[in-house]
Amino acid sequence: MSTLADSLRPPIGRSIFESRPAEQQLPVIQERGLWDPDRFAEEQIRSLVRQVFFPGWPKPIRQVVFSAVEPMDIAGICLQVGQALAAQTAGSVCVVEANLCASEVGNLSMRKGCEPVCGQKGFGSLRNSSRQISSNLWRVPINVFLGEGENILSPVWLDSRLRDLRLEFDYTVLHGPPAGLCSEAALLGHLTDGIVLVLEANSTRRVAAQKVKQTLQATNARLLGTVLNQRTFPIPEGIYKKL
Repeated sequence: MSTLADSLRPPIGRSIFESRPAEQQLPVIQERGLWDPDRFAEEQIRSLVRQVFFPGWPKPIRQVVFSAVEPMDIAGICLQVGQALAAQTAGSVCVVEANLCASEVGNLSMRKGCEPVCGQKGFGSLRNSSRQISSNLWRVPINVFLGEGENILSPVWLDSRLRDLRLEFDYTVLHGPPAGLCSEAALLGHLTDGIVLVLEANSTRRVAAQKVKQTLQATNARLLGTVLNQRTFPIPEGIYKKL
């Protein structure tokens, strides 16, 4: 199993699960112009999308869960991945809020308040109830994802809901719950094509990440890779002299 290590906020970091420095090289930064961290981050997102969704072997990747090892806000990361994916394919893409451990999941008043949205049934109901961001990109809020399911945390219900998403969208990016706290993250990883773990630079504990990896292996959830978020490194000397 190959492990992907990408930095969404510069730069790339190696997976903490493997130590093979000779196999991964940091990208060469041209010194002809000033380094743009935002542009660099966007390129890393595009590279992540290509490596996760488009290898095409052993089978096409259509549904991927993004989950933080420890609690952190990764909604922006998931949306950026969805936008990059939509830009690289003609197929339909949805970004789904699927944090089943969020407090609002158990808030019955919230569920009742969204009955008009969730009440639609049949093919197309998910897409019609979602927010269209661009010509081939939709954002599915958690109340739409949950719908009117009475057993929203059961494996059978989740599997059925994920099948509905496959019917209506070509690709799905799921914002899952923190894998170190919620067992539902591993369950989602098992029911989809795999899971990408998000680690916070200088924050995520190695022991916590290793424990999550063991949990994923025990549930036969495919670990597609890791993302190292908020990592920084010194400006190359050649660029620094030109500042």
